[in-house]
Amino acid sequence: MKKFKKLICDTDDGSSTIFLPDLNEYYHSKHGAVSESEHVFIKNGFYFWMKNNPNRRCCNIFEVGFGTGLNAFLTNRESKFMPKINFDYSCIESHPLELAEVEQLNYDTYLFDKDNIFNSIHNSKWNLPVKLSNNFSLLKISSDIQNYNFELNTDIIYFDAFCYRVQPEMWSIEVIGPIIDSMNKSSVFVTYSSMNILFEMLKDLKLEVEKIKGPSNKKKMIRAIKNY
Repeated sequence: MKKFKKLICDTDDGSSTIFLPDLNEYYHSKHGAVSESEHVFIKNGFYFWMKNNPNRRCCNIFEVGFGTGLNAFLTNRESKFMPKINFDYSCIESHPLELAEVEQLNYDTYLFDKDNIFNSIHNSKWNLPVKLSNNFSLLKISSDIQNYNFELNTDIIYFDAFCYRVQPEMWSIEVIGPIIDSMNKSSVFVTYSSMNILFEMLKDLKLEVEKIKGPSNKKKMIRAIKNY
């Protein structure tokens, strides 16, 4: 995407997000940025995988669409309650935000970030792994996902690209297929979307797919499990 004007705005739960007026698109739900991320990715991705893989001592998480870094921040926060599990968090972003834009977001104060992790996430270098805590490593990848070669086996996929109306190419088999190929057995794919085209694509890729309750005012979202 070309560079668009960005506006910082509050969402209904009091947390902030970014709005792209040229595209009429929000980075998060206007009904609640943090509440959406917590419901879709933390509750129904992160903790769902933990519940179904209680004996695992390592977890590879891959996020499509790093955006504001909110999902990475929330995942790091939850990882502190699981010190015996090592988390490797990789995320890919083709159009990183500028630090001046990130500094206008209120996640650090809204989520009582006393350890300054949110700033550490954004100040870390791209394409180099960094250790955020004893059991959590972060790798931010600056690239188009179409040009990315998966070299890791993933346990949890956070699919958080812009919606189909804005980025239809991100919801294609050319993008989704390699992601599914990278997933381990018993891994989980979650996204805020409930599109039938994605639902059927994941079924064709032999995943166990379901539409479950979505966040806030959104009725449904998709979660899929790879059982092979």
